[in-house]
Amino acid sequence: MNFINNSKNNFVKQKTLKNNILFSGVGLHTGKAVSMSIEPSEPNTGIVFERTDLYENNMIEAIIDNVDETCLCTKITNKHGVSVSTIEHLMAAFHGLEIDNVKVKINSDELPALDGSSYVYVKKIIDAGVKFQSVNRKCIKILKRIKFCLNDRYISAEPSNELSLNINIDYPNTIIGNSHFTYNHSQSNFLAQLSEARTFTLLEDVEKMRLNGYAMGGSLNNAIVVDKYKILNSDGLRFEKEFVKHKALDCIGDFYLLGMPLIGTINTFAPGHKINQMFVKAILSNKENYSIEDLEIKYSHDEYINALNFNNLSQKEINVA
Repeated sequence: MNFINNSKNNFVKQKTLKNNILFSGVGLHTGKAVSMSIEPSEPNTGIVFERTDLYENNMIEAIIDNVDETCLCTKITNKHGVSVSTIEHLMAAFHGLEIDNVKVKINSDELPALDGSSYVYVKKIIDAGVKFQSVNRKCIKILKRIKFCLNDRYISAEPSNELSLNINIDYPNTIIGNSHFTYNHSQSNFLAQLSEARTFTLLEDVEKMRLNGYAMGGSLNNAIVVDKYKILNSDGLRFEKEFVKHKALDCIGDFYLLGMPLIGTINTFAPGHKINQMFVKAILSNKENYSIEDLEIKYSHDEYINALNFNNLSQKEINVA
């Protein structure tokens, strides 16, 4: 089916999955074994997590109002105090592949780390198939310049007809150094440029994190570990600028907490989950900052499906133990 026609109003349709997907692994921070499934859902239901290890008050919507104060990941909590954390790489996969409505069933309070990127999520979503729905997809369009600062970090947004990111990071006295990346969001660009970019950490921070109860499930299988000017992973980096590209991946995931795609030009220095989330709240704090519109279609159904050709990725064998 092709949604392109000759009428004046051509809009993108909402999407869900054709089939269920199963995952298992270990939580990055908790170190707990976890099983998870993603299932199709009805139009306008959004991304909803269900804690299957609990029998009541166990539904959590993936929206900014449910974001909870946390460190080193994105965590959402419902009004009953039930939470799920480290959702950012899955949210990035949903944003990148334009998935609007699914239910994520999970038997723990943290998602599996898998390989530390969105790769495994993306591959299984594509294998499961994407189903177009009858309802128009909405977007949040930036109407005026917005800037949010947190110490020396900042994120700003300006009006545009597409989502683009200009990201700078600086890790002095390390192999990461100062790095810049410009990303124009589309399905094909997400697949080729961001989806395989892994989370990273400095070796000097690992012991500190574990003393504070974080990174208990972390390993060289699910993160890049940097010791000053040396990368400890035997296979090195997957591609150039993997560090800053992972920061872009996290932005794509965190911005999807708006409940719909964001349209605007984003400029940021040293983004992270906390400032990403605060920036999303800053957008919504003033209705003059944005408009909610039907998302206009820019490609046919066939072009969308072709963009999901996984041959664009390296398709390397990835150890997710």
